[in-house]
Amino acid sequence: MDQLNITIITPESREEKLVATSIIVPLEDGYWGILPKHINMVATLKSGKITAKTAKGDSVYNVSDGWIEVFHDKIIILTTDFKKVQ
Repeated sequence: MDQLNITIITPESREEKLVATSIIVPLEDGYWGILPKHINMVATLKSGKITAKTAKGDSVYNVSDGWIEVFHDKIIILTTDFKKVQ
């Protein structure tokens, strides 16, 4: 099964790493779902909730504004702050 390797990081180097089968992120033009083999992209992240589908269930995070980069099933989310909800 294809997976996404996700890193959420702040400028202060606070970091969370997870592996997921999909992720939903808040972008400028609404919420986007990203699956493995998604086209490479860089986009502006808006404040909101990120939901990642992992082997243990959904992992949900509140995030502040920032950036997201998708490159070959690796996702880097750079945000000013994040907090795990569940």
